[in-house]
Amino acid sequence: MGPIRFFKLEFAALAAGLLLAGCAAGGKNMAARGPGPIHRSYTEGEVFKYRLTLEYSETAGKDSVTISDGEGAVKKGADGVFYEEWKWTGTSRDGSAAVLTADALSSRQFLSLDPGYKLSIPDLSKAYQLIEPITDTLTFYADVQLAARKGLLLKAGEQLYVEHGRPNSWAGGPTLKGYDCIDFDLTVTEVDRKAGTATLKALHVPPAHGCAEAPAPWLGVPVAATANNWYQVRRQPDGTYAAGAAKEIFDDVIRLSLADGRILSATQYNELTGESRACRDEQLTDCGAPEKFKIVRKLSLLPSGADNI
Repeated sequence: MGPIRFFKLEFAALAAGLLLAGCAAGGKNMAARGPGPIHRSYTEGEVFKYRLTLEYSETAGKDSVTISDGEGAVKKGADGVFYEEWKWTGTSRDGSAAVLTADALSSRQFLSLDPGYKLSIPDLSKAYQLIEPITDTLTFYADVQLAARKGLLLKAGEQLYVEHGRPNSWAGGPTLKGYDCIDFDLTVTEVDRKAGTATLKALHVPPAHGCAEAPAPWLGVPVAATANNWYQVRRQPDGTYAAGAAKEIFDDVIRLSLADGRILSATQYNELTGESRACRDEQLTDCGAPEKFKIVRKLSLLPSGADNI
């Protein structure tokens, strides 16, 4: 059994999304105080188009490039908070366009850089083909919202470390256990008044104290220089169990407009380095030899028609 096939990296945005979803009250209080240093000035009816490119590689050599196109408009809720309604119009992998289902084409994603808006992960059951662009885009918005909520100053060198550390679970179905833990390290790396841009670097890093209790003792042994912060146990069709532990990191770089706070571009480097075993029992005591694995995801979000960041 190969070690890679059981991974569910499409939930890259899960930790950030859950953290911000739990901060709704803080967002309302911040909105009541007025705009902070990082602020998105929305105009109702404003329209936009973005292209998200994902370069994926893994130990098993299954490399691919996925391109997804999204468009949307700015709307204003009854509470006076602005939000963006996105629709993903198409996606292709290695040059072959995917035939999206009617449910996927009719699905909508709601995002906002306004800290008064509660970000959340939408129902993905009817838009499974769009899980990656939906959750990956959410990650970038979550990073900026977190910086805005915390009042990070738009000054080069300003840094903020946000401890989160709680397990975020994607268990369900054949995935018996699946969770990761991250903290956030936010830094304003550049403010270019002449160009009218600011650059935010958001690192998602393993918490110093680790990530809850490992599903089995051998999974708790660090596979890298830090404590493991990613675990998954998945039941396989043949009745065996695929179990793995890893170090997971995200390195996001987001360029913002100083004029209105919109995202001008964003990139992500997401790496998962770990070890997996095939086990014959659910308690993970009767397992085969360990197999190393590494998965790398590189993302680029640009306005449609832009060639570089």
